[in-house]
Amino acid sequence: MAIVKAMEALENTNIRNSRRRIVTIYTDSKVTIRSIKNYRNHKRLIEKITKKALKLEKNEWTIQNTWIKAHVGNYGNELADRLAKEATKNKEIIYKKYRKVK
Repeated sequence: MAIVKAMEALENTNIRNSRRRIVTIYTDSKVTIRSIKNYRNHKRLIEKITKKALKLEKNEWTIQNTWIKAHVGNYGNELADRLAKEATKNKEIIYKKYRKVK
């Protein structure tokens, strides 16, 4: 779901067409990366990621998915893990935090 949210943020990012639009999405999930690359995988969330990626590519974005090792002190990964754990406990809190960031 975090990959979908990242792509939604890109859809709403206004960057002039003259600039190269390349983004790398980091994940500690090898399964997700393999699933995205497998064109035969038709699970709902993977299809949603694939459709968003295709839409972004039509708008001249280059999307790269990269695996990173989990639990080694990478700030972004640790933050994502903490937010995911919070979300499982109280969806309303995360929704309010997300709305404030936008």
